[in-house]
Amino acid sequence: MSKPPKTRLETDEEFIGFDLGHGETALGRAYGATVREPEILEYRGQRSFVTAVAKDGKDIKIGADALSLSFASHKPDVWLKFKSRHLDAKTAEPITYFTQALIEGLSEEKTIRGPKKSRFVIGCPSGWDNITRDAYRKVFEQAGLDTVRIVPESRAALMTSLEQGYVSIEDTRASVLIIDIGSSTTDFTYCRDLDADDVGHNELGSGLLDDEIFKLNLSRQKSKKEIGKLIDAFPHYKSILTYWCRQAKEAYFTGEDIPVEMIKRLPAGKRVFFDIRMDKKDAKHILETSLEALNGYSWKDAFDYALKETIESLGGRAPDTVLLTGGASRLPLVLPATQKAFPNARVIRGAEPEFAIARGLAWLGRFEYLHANFKMETAALLAEDGEVHLRAQEKAQSLGGLIAPVLVDAMTEDCILPAFREWRSGAIASLDDVEGVLEEKVKTWLESEKARESLRPVIDNWFATLQRDVEAHTDPLCRAHGLPAMVLSLDGSEHVSRHLEGLSVSAPGMASLESDTALVGTGVSALLVSALLAKANLFAALFVNPIGIVVGGALLGGSYLFGRKAISGKMRKSKLPVFARQILSDARVKAAAKRQRPDLIKAVSKAWDEAAAERFSAELTNMLKRALVERADERAVLFLI
Repeated sequence: MSKPPKTRLETDEEFIGFDLGHGETALGRAYGATVREPEILEYRGQRSFVTAVAKDGKDIKIGADALSLSFASHKPDVWLKFKSRHLDAKTAEPITYFTQALIEGLSEEKTIRGPKKSRFVIGCPSGWDNITRDAYRKVFEQAGLDTVRIVPESRAALMTSLEQGYVSIEDTRASVLIIDIGSSTTDFTYCRDLDADDVGHNELGSGLLDDEIFKLNLSRQKSKKEIGKLIDAFPHYKSILTYWCRQAKEAYFTGEDIPVEMIKRLPAGKRVFFDIRMDKKDAKHILETSLEALNGYSWKDAFDYALKETIESLGGRAPDTVLLTGGASRLPLVLPATQKAFPNARVIRGAEPEFAIARGLAWLGRFEYLHANFKMETAALLAEDGEVHLRAQEKAQSLGGLIAPVLVDAMTEDCILPAFREWRSGAIASLDDVEGVLEEKVKTWLESEKARESLRPVIDNWFATLQRDVEAHTDPLCRAHGLPAMVLSLDGSEHVSRHLEGLSVSAPGMASLESDTALVGTGVSALLVSALLAKANLFAALFVNPIGIVVGGALLGGSYLFGRKAISGKMRKSKLPVFARQILSDARVKAAAKRQRPDLIKAVSKAWDEAAAERFSAELTNMLKRALVERADERAVLFLI
């Protein structure tokens, strides 16, 4: 009996965005082959849970379970707000316990695939350097996670805003100031033209407000003395009570100024209760009261000061967009204070800012996975045996046959006829001299704008055919990766034209031309100059001895006036009287050129095949490779750190 086929969830990569915060933790999850928004995972029924660990012997609990355990046990080891850039064995211990218990719990519940199969993208503050990030990554690897990537949280927040439509790619290429307000710190990151700059990192976290809410509520407890004795006996109680105050704060600020009241019983006491209340008056008090941790400044004043410091750090680099993220960005003073500090910027706070980083981390994991596969398959198309490479070679080889008739007709009008007119007028002494003049006229003409204008229509059609051939292979690749076909389109002049500038070093004035196909035409005509004119002996084949052809045809076989031998003998060197030269009229020269047109076209095609086709094919395929690879890279440049 055959095995049933694997489901997509079994074969598709799973990316877990792990936002380990000082106060709260959240997880986002995305799959590689889906385009839907990452989901926020629940742990023990909560989408956001307290970053806490309690260890009692070998028993380890995290989140809300850690708080219950710490009450049930007499003196457990309890850690809260343990995320740190100063990593050693001691500071890494709670991170390890927390990670192992969290991932084990989610794996047992079949919420995620597990530490070996899931790919983890973990956030860190933007101010952490590469050495700190590497040390942080090793902590999670030692905790048992096989695939770990550390990404600045500011980039994750930017990714979420981009994917949710709050900002555009153009916004991200301009200037964005990201303000991430967490429970312990507020980070300011300035991004411009794909580069990120940490412009502020301070200890202004919303956790300071939790402490103030605890003090405020403790001061009005009926059982204040009993609670104080319990805290003295069980020091970890204070952290638990502060966490309850944090819950009250979040419930109040995520609502609409609706008072919040919670009553909690302390198990170790005899009917000791902790009554927590939060209303508009309390909110005003905690935001405006002087805080010892802020050197006597209120949270409101300290935030205003942090904004001013950031403006100074920017040194005149005014952001076009300011992005607020982190759960504490919901505080009522944050949005108006930011708008006041940056009056000319668009200030954005998306929906559920507390989950922006977790979602963005998962999005980044999926994006990088898809992008790596996309680049690999794009490279396969561009390899020497790839379809795009082969089609480009074929088109380059066929170009000589397309441009030869245009060149022959244009050069007859613009070079051959003018040369014989000058000879007919006496300005050129002999027919031998006509050949030298004609050679110079052709060189000058090929380098002229008129030549490019003559070539442009055929080049337009040639390039359009090439584009259709290329996109017949790139469009399905884009669709298979959930991307619009335009991602690898050759239409955008920003992409193709900048690479066509390198198609031939002889091409003059390329930067001033605007359309892609015009630039292709310019490259071709310039290549003709450098390839066809680089060797003087090409002209003998190119014109098949043009003096003999033209004069012989114009003189009706040569014997009418001078005799055939005279055409290639003394006559070529003779300075004929002007009246005798008039027999070579424009009509006779045109008629002779018309009879010889097939031979001239073959000569030009042969010259292209022998002297230019191989070089042009190499430059064309290299140009396509640079343009398509850049297109494949364009979106990823923002997010690949």
